[in-house]
Amino acid sequence: MRQIIYQGEPGCNSHVASNKFFPKNIKRIGVRTFKDIFEMVKNNKETYGVVPVENSLTGSIHQNYDLLLDYETWVIGAVSLRIEHNLLAPASSDLKSIKEVWSHPEALAQCRDFLASHPEYKIVSVYDTAGAAKIVKEQKIKDVAIIAGPQVAKLYGFKKLKENIESHPDNFTRFLIISKDKKIYTGENARTMFVFGVKNEPGILFRCLSIFALRNINLTKLESRAVIGRPFDYLFYIDFEGTMEDENCRHAVETLKEVVTYFKLLGSYMIKGKK
Repeated sequence: MRQIIYQGEPGCNSHVASNKFFPKNIKRIGVRTFKDIFEMVKNNKETYGVVPVENSLTGSIHQNYDLLLDYETWVIGAVSLRIEHNLLAPASSDLKSIKEVWSHPEALAQCRDFLASHPEYKIVSVYDTAGAAKIVKEQKIKDVAIIAGPQVAKLYGFKKLKENIESHPDNFTRFLIISKDKKIYTGENARTMFVFGVKNEPGILFRCLSIFALRNINLTKLESRAVIGRPFDYLFYIDFEGTMEDENCRHAVETLKEVVTYFKLLGSYMIKGKK
């Protein structure tokens, strides 16, 4: 039986992203941490994970890049989601009574300008946007507001105290869909993702990237990540337009392997919901 794993409670942005990519009749399970997603996906071909990797305001979510490296999972898809943040509270609360604001650290960071303009609020990080609503509702707390999307207000019966409090309206998060099944996508809007390491020598990154430029392959993402335990040594994550079933792309990757010291293919996948 197929199931979708996401981090958080029903109504969180990862849950919404799963609805955008998969049919709604597939079972969905919320878990506490991102690592829990990878653990559940790694041993079951019928289990899929939804993990955020990048936000247009706050940048990359490095923990999930590290988990992609640590686990033998495969990227089969990606979806971009417009993120809207509202200040929400139980129906019995009002703006004057609010003393604390709770949300996921990413949501708090995406609303830093609004929060900076309200130094009277105590800021509290919790494991999830919808999870914050769940705790406040279950414990009947009246002096706490949460930051979350409008779907959370509907689901938990909260009212909107302030709308669209994100620091910029162009607030998008990209989510990857991971699976144990290493299936290569070959249709339209295909992208391929991999990670590589190199020796520290002059021009080495130029040599690597020129392999794709000379074949007219468009690189859509380049992300460097420090190697844990090896100070100032880096791995590079790359996305490019195309699939490993394409001869031109396959030859580029094979040529790259001759230059690098480490290589791991993470998937050729389908894009949904492009901005």
